[in-house]
Amino acid sequence: MSAWQEVRDLVVARETKTLADCVIALTEAERAEVARRLPGLLKEMRDTATRMTHESRGVHDLDEDWWTAWERRRTVRGALAELGAPLRIAGAGTISGPAAAAAWLTRRELYPEWGPAPDPAEVVRVLVTRPAGWQADVAARLAGKIRRADDVRIAPLVLALLRASGVTPPAHDPLVVAWLTGPAADDDPLLGPLLPLIFEAEGAGRALREERLTPSPTPWLSLIGRLLRTGRVSRAELLDGCVSRFLRGGDAADLRFFVRLHELVEPAPQEAAGRVRDYLRLLPAAPGPVAELALTQVDRTGPHDDADVQEAIEALTFRPEAKLARAGLSRLDQEVRRRPTRAGELAPALVTALAHTSDDVRRRAVRIALRHAAAFGAEGKLIADAVPLLPADLGRELAAVFGGDVTAEGTPEPFTPAPLPVLPEPGPFPAPSVDHTTWDLREWVAREQWLAGFVERAGRDRAALRATLAPVFQDFSPHLYDMESWLDPDAWIAALAKEVIAPGTDPGVPDPEPAGLGLLVGITYSALRRLFGEPERPDPVVDLRRRSRLPEPAHVSPPHMFLLHRLDEIYRALREGTLPPVLLATPTVMTGHLDPRVLVDRLELCAAAGVEPLPADLQQALLRLPRGTHPFAAERAAHVRSQAAPVVAAWLAQGGLPDPEAGLKWGYIENAHEYLFEERDPGHAEQVRLVPVLRAEPTGHHLIDELLREPSKWRWDDHGHVMASWPSILPSHREVVSVNFLPHLLHQWNHPGVYPAYLEAVADADGPLGEATALIMAYFLADRRPDPVPVLLRMTSRGDLPAEAIGRQLALLLRRTWFETRPVLASLREAAHQGAHEQVWEILRALLPDLLPSAGERPNVTQTEAVALAADVAAWVGARGEIPAVSAHAPTGRPSRRSRFARECARLCDQLAG
Repeated sequence: MSAWQEVRDLVVARETKTLADCVIALTEAERAEVARRLPGLLKEMRDTATRMTHESRGVHDLDEDWWTAWERRRTVRGALAELGAPLRIAGAGTISGPAAAAAWLTRRELYPEWGPAPDPAEVVRVLVTRPAGWQADVAARLAGKIRRADDVRIAPLVLALLRASGVTPPAHDPLVVAWLTGPAADDDPLLGPLLPLIFEAEGAGRALREERLTPSPTPWLSLIGRLLRTGRVSRAELLDGCVSRFLRGGDAADLRFFVRLHELVEPAPQEAAGRVRDYLRLLPAAPGPVAELALTQVDRTGPHDDADVQEAIEALTFRPEAKLARAGLSRLDQEVRRRPTRAGELAPALVTALAHTSDDVRRRAVRIALRHAAAFGAEGKLIADAVPLLPADLGRELAAVFGGDVTAEGTPEPFTPAPLPVLPEPGPFPAPSVDHTTWDLREWVAREQWLAGFVERAGRDRAALRATLAPVFQDFSPHLYDMESWLDPDAWIAALAKEVIAPGTDPGVPDPEPAGLGLLVGITYSALRRLFGEPERPDPVVDLRRRSRLPEPAHVSPPHMFLLHRLDEIYRALREGTLPPVLLATPTVMTGHLDPRVLVDRLELCAAAGVEPLPADLQQALLRLPRGTHPFAAERAAHVRSQAAPVVAAWLAQGGLPDPEAGLKWGYIENAHEYLFEERDPGHAEQVRLVPVLRAEPTGHHLIDELLREPSKWRWDDHGHVMASWPSILPSHREVVSVNFLPHLLHQWNHPGVYPAYLEAVADADGPLGEATALIMAYFLADRRPDPVPVLLRMTSRGDLPAEAIGRQLALLLRRTWFETRPVLASLREAAHQGAHEQVWEILRALLPDLLPSAGERPNVTQTEAVALAADVAAWVGARGEIPAVSAHAPTGRPSRRSRFARECARLCDQLAG
């Protein structure tokens, strides 16, 4: 048998280990022959897979619609990907040119489209038998092809090859970031060459942003700490790296890791003194955490010369953060007290503070100016010129000593906002009752009332309960038992009522489809889950589902599934005669919250009856407890004699569920592939996607853990039921509720939508708010159907409107979706007149830079209207602080020759500058 035939047979048989041994043993002539014939083998396999796919479907290319063609291409690619590993091994051992070898090893069709990275071990075992120079060339070429750190095709192969070959890694930023996303190991041979590069690689800080020092160092900080203690890395190297990274700039998230690394090294005063000039350079413009770190180091390295002191004070009073500006004023005050002759040199920094956006900073600056008035002497004229920048009351105090023109009281445009609505505290939850119509039970409050009343009366007086329910439910939903699963809560309620009216009527779950059809449907759903990136999850309640009418968990939204589990267990307990005397989770407040004392009362009632609470009901009760610890209720619960009591006691004592990490990313579909906007800018995005982010530590309660899993960005037909109930399921974690709303926000036609009433319920609940809630509010402001202003006013009145985040999300909505700017401006202007003017200004301040024209672009009418509204609202709230994007469009010159857009930008700049 020829060498080629042997290699070909091993490739087709996918005998990767034997194939690797075979190609390693080839002669040079045999390598050349195999390399020459490999592309033909790939084409032959592609043609064969295409032909077999056509034959299995009985269609030709001309007969295919777009879906069939796409599905056929996916099938063909999947067949080739299964042979990808042996084909890569064959190429790695035979292709002679480094460029050709690198191109072969990164062919997209040789890798699975989804799933984890393939194991590169056998490919690397073959590669390291090639000449050293060839290995180095191939490794450099492969590393250069990495575009993203999560590139599962290339990054694992490159890192494994570099480790095995000893080749010096190239300085390629995505390679460094890919290395950082892997495990941190003391014996990693790449530590020496790659660790110094983390201070220069773009994206390294973002990859490590979750690293923390407390309560204990996380993997990379822990590893670097060990390297520092053993002398494998020097303190000077780490400090110089951190400081150089700070000086290169970046946002706070990108620099967070390096701030913590700097804290880990904890420089001594003499080490900080050698870098004091760099720390001073960081004070004016570095992100807040970096500037605070730099200030701490400057303070530890005294004494300083006069120029350094003046530079630090001027930099700090220039900062927009009130904390840092106050620190600068404190140092200014101390310096003038110590040496009054220096007051004149420091007067410009004091004037900068007088124009600060923070009222507290301005007032401190005024007090310092008055305290040292004699010392400022000739520089009093400079302070007098700053008097118009101050509010009238402060201006009068300063003008009485230094002179100057006090700002006239009042506003340029009369503005009298309507008072914000005064919202009462949420009222008590109504008493349990089964006296509801079937239409009432679609509302969550009536449903909770009904369930609580049903359980209590079922144990106390079932005959009376039967008489109450029969007129309402006797003939309701005649096909109830023909359904395989019950998606709507009213179906479960009807089943509960019918079981009381005529026990044993339910014949059980209908027989499944014939075996062949059932298998086909199962394969189809499984394939679709893989196709859409849905991970295969073990279902902890699969046996329970098969014995009930619960739907597939993957096909409904997590909060809906959580509710259905509770209904299902009540139904099963009724049929089995194990109902408790009372439900634990019935709220006591209209937000959905549950008084801890009432929960313990109910727990005691169940214990006295010798019945354990139902598991899903118990987990819902835990989620409905108010935030924080409840020690007195915890102590009472600990004395209750039941299996559930210790669980409740621990939850009450420990403060309940820690806040999960909740947020969102923006994605889009292009050419049937999904991308995140963070990965690259789209060419032609076919459809914008919202990608929910939800991560929580396991609680040990499987239904709560399933509720807190990341919601699917792909909606099945049954997703989105009873969304009005969701805020009451998690009343202390409302951002989690908002994250679950996200898949139903965009593209609402023919699907459940998100409506202002849902956000009102979120506003009335408790817990932090973030980007997901902000996006929903931004969506309502842009859509204006129905009127979004009452919701915004409600959130403002509650005091927790995430205004800045709303501005950011509005900018993304207007840039990435079909929404237009003018309805947004109308919503914001109305909200400002209704009393939310301060919050509207914060929204506009975050939104405006993204609305303005780009370089070389002519401003349009809506951009002019946006700046005009911002100028009006800025005047109404007395806003200060430059917006550079606006200043760039406000040129100097004769006002008569400016466009209206330029005039409005100048008006806004004048207002912000005082």
